[in-house]
Amino acid sequence: MPPTILVFSVFLDFLQEGIEKIKDPRSESNGTKFKISDAMLSAFSMFFMQCQSFLEYQRQLQSRSGKNNVQSIFGVEKIPSDQQIRNILDLISAKSLNAVFEKVYKFLQMGKHLKRYERLDRNLLICLDGTEYHSSSKISCECCSTRNHRSGKITYSHTAILPVIAAPGCEQVISLPPEFVTPQDGHEKQDCETAAAKRWISKHGHLFEGQAITLLGDDLYSRQPMCQNCLEANMNFIFTCLPSSHPSLYQWLDYIEKNGEVQNLTTKHRKKSIEIYSYRFVNQIPLREQEPSLLVNWCELTVRNSVDNSEVYRNAFVTNHAVNIDNVAVVVETGRCRWKTENENHNVLKTKGYNLEHNFGHGQKHLSSTLLSLNLLAFLFHTILHLIDSSYQEIRRKRGTRRGFFQDILSLTKYFLFKSWQHLIDFMLDEAPVFADSC
Repeated sequence: MPPTILVFSVFLDFLQEGIEKIKDPRSESNGTKFKISDAMLSAFSMFFMQCQSFLEYQRQLQSRSGKNNVQSIFGVEKIPSDQQIRNILDLISAKSLNAVFEKVYKFLQMGKHLKRYERLDRNLLICLDGTEYHSSSKISCECCSTRNHRSGKITYSHTAILPVIAAPGCEQVISLPPEFVTPQDGHEKQDCETAAAKRWISKHGHLFEGQAITLLGDDLYSRQPMCQNCLEANMNFIFTCLPSSHPSLYQWLDYIEKNGEVQNLTTKHRKKSIEIYSYRFVNQIPLREQEPSLLVNWCELTVRNSVDNSEVYRNAFVTNHAVNIDNVAVVVETGRCRWKTENENHNVLKTKGYNLEHNFGHGQKHLSSTLLSLNLLAFLFHTILHLIDSSYQEIRRKRGTRRGFFQDILSLTKYFLFKSWQHLIDFMLDEAPVFADSC
């Protein structure tokens, strides 16, 4: 896509339009000096620039020159103080931002940018996985989950399902709306990851109408209620299936293997050394002992080093996709792809500048989850720019490292004024028709 199509501007419009639809929960008598959009876009800019001090730098720039880059790049009218941002966002539910994720997805789908993520008869692969982003024995709110320890200590935490579109061979993952594990009205039992995943399917299944979907997940998801939920939503699944959690299935497997009904395939792959890939698979095996039991298809991969026969990898999966000699390797490769949600999503968010587990502010209602959603949107915007914006791709290629790129944009915006994000990128590429304004 040529740089004349201003991808960042399109996505920022999505975010601004979504924010404009949020009803202000504050009463006029309490004062509304700052708009909701000022607070949200200011917080988003901090995450997007990967700097907790970005807003302070822009306040200083404002005092020196009368202008700042939060205004020109992100569309903020007045920068609230950090505490004012927290106070405002604590009143705004994170679900109000779900429509922004959905608009980005539709944009990518209409532009056919997601074709590269399709596998198994044009199925789009969505990894489901939860991650904890807050844990404390002192800081809590009404949305916290609680863990009671034998010592009498109580741990308060926040966990969220962070679904992503992923595929083998695709480095980037595409973030979708999160779903938060939080106490549910009318439920005595504490909320859990699989319950949150079911809610996510129910809330967002309509988004994928006309698009075949395969959900990927770890062993936690390979229980009959979850598998049935996927099928009822017209979604396929490939979930990890461990012997320790599925004793009945593996008893059936031992029985039918003795009868010669389990099929096998062996292939060789050269990496640092030659590795032997041994596949086993069977179709229509009961998932559980209790009746009625869902019949699923099972496959397993064992990887061994050809030199010393040591085991390098072993895992097994259940799926509703029919498995055969021709596609077992693809089914297993697809199932293994669920690790991308750990490596390219959770790990990047926690260790590569987004600081997912940092306490930017906890609040008493929605602050923690709303900040997480804004952080995810910042990650999503950078991901899409990296995928489809040629000028962004070029500057990232020239700069080399992620850290170097963010250091550069932070340094430039600290001392110079830019008319837009594209102006900043063009300036870095030395292609700007107008020089940046010095403060």
